[in-house]
Amino acid sequence: MQVRPSAFIVSPAYDVTFFFASLAAPLLLWGAFGLGWLTGVAVYAVFQLAFNLPHNAQTWTMSIFDDEDRSKNGRRYAIALGIILVVFAVPALLSPEGVAPWLRDALVYWGYYHLVRQHYGILRLYERRMAIAGTPAPPLESKLYARFIDVVSYAPLLIRFRDPNLMTIHAAGRAVWIRHPILPPIVWQAVASAYAATILLAVVHHVVLALTGRRNLGPRAMHLIAVTVCFGLATLVVNDILVAIAIVTAFHNLQYMGLVWFHNRTRADIADREHAPAGKNVTIDWIRTGKQGRYAALSFAYGAALLAPVAIFRTPLSQLPITCVVALHYYVDSRVWRFADHPNLARFLRLKA
Repeated sequence: MQVRPSAFIVSPAYDVTFFFASLAAPLLLWGAFGLGWLTGVAVYAVFQLAFNLPHNAQTWTMSIFDDEDRSKNGRRYAIALGIILVVFAVPALLSPEGVAPWLRDALVYWGYYHLVRQHYGILRLYERRMAIAGTPAPPLESKLYARFIDVVSYAPLLIRFRDPNLMTIHAAGRAVWIRHPILPPIVWQAVASAYAATILLAVVHHVVLALTGRRNLGPRAMHLIAVTVCFGLATLVVNDILVAIAIVTAFHNLQYMGLVWFHNRTRADIADREHAPAGKNVTIDWIRTGKQGRYAALSFAYGAALLAPVAIFRTPLSQLPITCVVALHYYVDSRVWRFADHPNLARFLRLKA
């Protein structure tokens, strides 16, 4: 008897662990902060070392550590890094209190956009799995749930814009405001109403679909719930902006690490099965030969190396290395998940029917 394809990206247990229950990790950070066990700065440091920078390193396993991608896009990556260095280094030297803070804030918002696009990408993966399982989402429904991701991600941020203090970082005796327009009550309340209505409509729609017998709704619905809860808690409930950033980003980090590990593990299995030669990607070779410890050590050592200058020197220039590699990550990550440019991507994610 033929087994019906699953609508989960990997498996029920794996998806629940990495794409849903992973929200528990940043919420534990929030709980530790609320109980006074960790300061906002400590939460931010744990988030960077345990989640954000290790996730950042995963991008390089699919790009600069990969012979094929490096040959194809290495020059583009080098040019992008050069531009990023100039854009951030020159203002840090010549206008540390003028232009540099605006660029810092622009990077924060670019990062927020990057988070939303990641959740949109996972939504599309679930819809591809739904199609493979024989219950594809109608085109209009797919477009509407893409907009749902936008609403539940951006609306809470706009509601937060009602008060400058909600976007002010208080750390090390300093108050650093992340610039934004101050929204009057009539505007942010209208956004809040639209936000609530969007969630209600999505719940009603899923109830109707379930009652009409639609199958394979669970995996995608799980993802939509997790994204809604994560952004809602981080931007509407948590007042400390450092903790809010840690919550909303660490969830994305864990999802990303789970997805990249699945991609790399599958690629290593295929390489073994097809007796592909070693040397094409050092991190895939480590997985193939059971040296996953090196893979993990690289991920965490990378984060420690980038955060060390910030912790030791505490100057604007000490932040330049981490700023530049994070910006490069945003750029490279926007390219490595393009199915049209990477023909094997669907194969390594097991998206072939």
